[in-house]
Amino acid sequence: MVPQEELNGTTTIPQVEPNPPRVLEPADEADVMRDQLEYLIGHANAQGTCDCPDCQRYFRVRSILLEIFSEPQRQQVRQITALPMAA
Repeated sequence: MVPQEELNGTTTIPQVEPNPPRVLEPADEADVMRDQLEYLIGHANAQGTCDCPDCQRYFRVRSILLEIFSEPQRQQVRQITALPMAA
């Protein structure tokens, strides 16, 4: 018996398995933050303070990052009086 493909003059193309989907690795958070900081600093230096959303973001980020270098605010200490002991 002759295969069906030979009878009607057709040939089959071998099935090729599709490439498996690519899985992208997540970006390193430190690299992303560094890139964002570089962008904001560059924007603030190039544009000056134009009060746009990026400039506002720059000042918020700057104040948060420099907060560690500021002096803590002094708070008044209240004097606690001794309470009578229960018998």
